[in-house]
Amino acid sequence: MSLTAGQLRHRASTASVLDFAWDAGAFRSDHVMAALGLTRSTALAALGALIELGLIRELSSAGPDDGYRLGRPARRFELRADAGVVIGIDAGERRFTATAADLAGGVLARQSIDVRGFSDASLTTFTDLDPAERPTAAFHAVDTVLAAAGRTRADVIGVAVGVPAPVNADGSSPAHDAGFWQHMNSGLQDALATAFPAVRVENDAALAAVAEATLGEARGHDDFVAVMIGRRLGSGVFLDGRLVRGAHGGVGELQGFRYIPGVGSSHGIGTRTEQWFRHTLGTGRIPAHHPWARLDGTAPDAATILAAASLDDSVSRPLLDELGDTLGRICTVVSRFYDPGLIVICGAMATALPDVIDIARRHLDAESGLPAPTVAASRLGSDIVSLGAVSAAREAAKAIALPFFAGRDGVQR
Repeated sequence: MSLTAGQLRHRASTASVLDFAWDAGAFRSDHVMAALGLTRSTALAALGALIELGLIRELSSAGPDDGYRLGRPARRFELRADAGVVIGIDAGERRFTATAADLAGGVLARQSIDVRGFSDASLTTFTDLDPAERPTAAFHAVDTVLAAAGRTRADVIGVAVGVPAPVNADGSSPAHDAGFWQHMNSGLQDALATAFPAVRVENDAALAAVAEATLGEARGHDDFVAVMIGRRLGSGVFLDGRLVRGAHGGVGELQGFRYIPGVGSSHGIGTRTEQWFRHTLGTGRIPAHHPWARLDGTAPDAATILAAASLDDSVSRPLLDELGDTLGRICTVVSRFYDPGLIVICGAMATALPDVIDIARRHLDAESGLPAPTVAASRLGSDIVSLGAVSAAREAAKAIALPFFAGRDGVQR
């Protein structure tokens, strides 16, 4: 049976109020009226419908600091955060990190599981790769974090997964000549959709950009690029306030840097640091008294190497200068391609690279053309993809919350 015009308006107003409440915290009915242009009766009817569905709860009367000194206390409401769970997964090549959160984004638990990667320690591709490996691992990660949170699959409304591969708007990845992309995203969207109401699969750097937009340096920015700098380069691009993917999800892929002099590949800062250190150690240019000399015979990671580097040190300064020059070239190319107002340097090492980022800023400022974007270091650390996945899962859950809760309760709104 078709809906009447009044029923359609009622459904639209209820959806608008839920959209407002999703990130509003505690609010009053007059806040809803002012924000959405609704009459009091329409706003209260929509709030009543959402309370009936279990998505909104009414709070105690307004307190003395709420602006109401006389008359009846204002009615106050908030999203029922405990009405469901969302799961964000950073599905890296060799580790899955899953974060469970309530509908308001409050983290309930975070768990990691190790998985077999695409290749072994010598970078030889496994010959027995199974397309079911990573979907199976994703379900295992979900169940592990749900157990830690004391919840079950029945509580899950939305799931989002970040993978190291281009991902289009449908959640699928193109073929890679070595098979890497299709293995990293081997049917995750379809597999997870069999068990959960809302599923979103994205490139991991795209989810880093989502995290920066909702939680980090890019809040309030419509045009920015989040550049991941760890083992490899990748980026998430927001233009005009929207995540941009492209026809095959390749907008943020930075493999084209293999053609850029002074960059030469899509290796990240971490990989470049370790390669530079091994080469320098092999040429005998590290004095016995230098802190780096104590790392001889070990395989230090980039963070350990950079912790002992300084612009005031003649041994380590060449590394910082080279990294800064390379990052500056990367930022310059990104700024020319996308014209962002902000570039956020993301990853576990981002806050440990102030000198490198300063050199990159100077390189970028020296280039002529459009005004240079601001370059900032992310403060979200190594959890950035998982946090972005939680934000994406909340978005996915919000999009289907009304029909899902109405259908679950047998109510037609």
